[in-house]
Amino acid sequence: MLNRTFEEEVQENLLSDTRRNAQMVNMELNNTISSMELAAQAIGAENDVLDKTSVKDLLVDLKKADQSAAVGVGLPDGTCCLAGGQTVQIGDRPYFQQALNGKTAVSAVPRSRTDSTRSIVVAVPVRHGGEVTGTVSSIIPAKSFGSLLNAENSGEKGECWLAGGDGTVIASPDSRQTEQNIFTDTHLALEAPSSLAQIKSAMKDGKQGSSHYYSNIGEYYVSYTPVGMEDWYVIGTVSINAVTSKSNKILTDTVSLVIKLTVGLVLIAAYVILSERKNRERLRRKNDELKSTKVELETFIANLPGGAFRFSADEKAEFQFVSNGLLKMLGYTLDQFLSAYDRSFYNMIYEEDRMQTISSIHHQISQENFAEVKYRIVTADGNIRWLLNRAKIVAHEDGYREFYAVVVDITESKQAHKKANEIMTQLQTLANSIPGGVAQYLYDGGLKLIYASDGFYKLCGYTKEEYARLPGEEGIRNVHAEDAQLVSVLLKRQIEENRPVIAEFRMVRKDGGVIWVSLSGTHTVNRNNQVIYQCVYTDITSLKQTQEELEVERERYQIAENLSDDIMFEYDILTDRMDFSPLFTALTGQYPHIRDFMKDILRNQSICKEDLPRFRTLLKEFQMGNTEYEIEFRFITKTGRFVWHRVKAKIMYDSYGRPSKAVGKAYNIDSQKKEMQRLMDKSQRDALTNLYNKTATQSRIEDHLSGADPSGIHALMMIDIDNFKSINDQFGHMAGDKVICDISAKLQKLFRTSDVVGRIGGDEFLVFLRDISTDDLIAEKAEAMCDIFRNTHADGHREYSISGSIGVAMYPADGTTYQELYPKADSALYKAKKQGKDCFAFYSDPSDCGK
Repeated sequence: MLNRTFEEEVQENLLSDTRRNAQMVNMELNNTISSMELAAQAIGAENDVLDKTSVKDLLVDLKKADQSAAVGVGLPDGTCCLAGGQTVQIGDRPYFQQALNGKTAVSAVPRSRTDSTRSIVVAVPVRHGGEVTGTVSSIIPAKSFGSLLNAENSGEKGECWLAGGDGTVIASPDSRQTEQNIFTDTHLALEAPSSLAQIKSAMKDGKQGSSHYYSNIGEYYVSYTPVGMEDWYVIGTVSINAVTSKSNKILTDTVSLVIKLTVGLVLIAAYVILSERKNRERLRRKNDELKSTKVELETFIANLPGGAFRFSADEKAEFQFVSNGLLKMLGYTLDQFLSAYDRSFYNMIYEEDRMQTISSIHHQISQENFAEVKYRIVTADGNIRWLLNRAKIVAHEDGYREFYAVVVDITESKQAHKKANEIMTQLQTLANSIPGGVAQYLYDGGLKLIYASDGFYKLCGYTKEEYARLPGEEGIRNVHAEDAQLVSVLLKRQIEENRPVIAEFRMVRKDGGVIWVSLSGTHTVNRNNQVIYQCVYTDITSLKQTQEELEVERERYQIAENLSDDIMFEYDILTDRMDFSPLFTALTGQYPHIRDFMKDILRNQSICKEDLPRFRTLLKEFQMGNTEYEIEFRFITKTGRFVWHRVKAKIMYDSYGRPSKAVGKAYNIDSQKKEMQRLMDKSQRDALTNLYNKTATQSRIEDHLSGADPSGIHALMMIDIDNFKSINDQFGHMAGDKVICDISAKLQKLFRTSDVVGRIGGDEFLVFLRDISTDDLIAEKAEAMCDIFRNTHADGHREYSISGSIGVAMYPADGTTYQELYPKADSALYKAKKQGKDCFAFYSDPSDCGK
């Protein structure tokens, strides 16, 4: 019988401990999830894009907030940045993929990529503007969960595991069992397969339960409880020794007790025989009363939903008795309990509550020998709990007085009450701070006002009593006559369609004044199953006036815009949307409202391709809030013509101080730009030939050489007309100028637009030939130039032959700068003159000359 009693007690305690362990694991995970969700909200609110640079400071703050776990921020590409500066790849981790899809994930990781240990990871999505931009993860060592699991029951050391549905051990007080399977690697590997199948089936269905089983090493009890997260279970076992050891101890004590009782009974029998019958009867009745009282008291204490204790009614308040229920509530053994509080009830009370509680007890006892107090205590694991204590003072025959007390844990009730008060205070504060009013309507076919805030009556200009006396019992009583019918129909349709009620209308105040109000409300159902509409009224009179003024201003703006050659635009930085004025469409033929403008601009046919990089840079400057950055670019018209514009803009900021919009104008500067280009070209051109002059020729060649590929081949060719002075002397300077112009025109046609052709003296020319594939090409060009000279005649006299000499210097063989190549080309020209003119010569090979 003792074994059955203790067996039930052990199984009940084991199931209770397993539930408590499961609750602690669940609470720890939920606390971590809550912390990560708060961190994710803060990160998402401050960062529209996550990258390694932006998360650096965030990780420092997250690490300060939680020192017990590693915290990481996952980027969309799968990179996880940790607070210590490390990065790991988690793109293949299921918890990262789940969080990136917008769901909170809890996962056991066998080998952490940070320290190769088993960890439990909580991953939460980071959202910005409704989109997931990354994740925030808390990486908790599995051993920290192992420390939460209590593996002791009834003084007998047992086993306790946090395991997955497949039996894999996630955490255990014994770290050596991590990664084992409780169904195959521990003593839970039952001899009876049916018992193991029963446990697995219950766990698969998410049920909790207990079982009594035999393994190859002994007899055990097992209890299993779901954690409430994933398919995780807390599983506890304890040996049957927990029962037999108790039974053996009681049997041993019973033998001694029987002997003592036997001796006592003999003495009592002798006393009874020698005493008077009256005393025997009185003793019997007293004994029966005491037994009955003891049984009732023990039954009462055992069934208390909290705990019970006795303490002396003196200054020491020393504990005389403590129930198991109280010890279990506080997480102590009896010895630990008495040691922790120095055997005094007063020391059990939280220090901040102690003096007030003791004073309240003594005051109440002085009135009616009964006291009821609420105070806080600190449990063995350091948590603070609220207790309701009811105590009565009892005086014994010898004058000794004791307090008999019972306590109930009211922590959850206190927290709920506190939260309800906070919510009520917040609601009242919110209602009073709304720049308008709040009203409640009961809907039973019509709207009947059942509550309104002071702001509502102030908005209407009536007192509560005056408003109640207005005509009508349903609806809004002071709607302007011109709006009443429309508001009634609108609200009725919205209510019938089970939608929120929204309306804007005019309201007539008590003084006859008319104001515009905005009404918005939603419905709920109260405990009486009645439909209640919660409505908010806002005064929008000034907004309506502003809208009218803006409409007038918009019309003025539209007129001014239509009279201008400039294109107005508005760029929404947050959504990347560009809206151009209608003149944009008239000029380019393109649609003026463009979404995803940063992407669309690359394939857009409205902006010159060469100007696109500058335009993208402008948009990025807008995103940083910079309006000082200006660019000049070319729109492409419907006919394919380029039109130059200059952009100026103003940045608008949102309530968080971030750039939200750029509003500006693209000024038409095409005529000024073309005039400037014409003047610039004129300053670089030779007046007679329209070739580059000497300064421009040198500048352009130097520009090409400064960015030239060292592996490329280029040529600098110096050209001189042979005996040009005789042409001027014989035919005159006008004839000489004509010869110069004819040769210049032919030279310009001979070379590519990427080559540089310039006149550097009276009869001297300089040609820079870029990106040459073979030396033969240079010889062909040089020979072609010689033919140009031979086929040019002075003043139409074909019998007067003209020739030219050419000197060639090669890049990089003869030099890599203009200062190095120019004298070598001049030396090669001298060599060609010396070889008889009407030929060309390379600087590196004086004998190479052709005619």
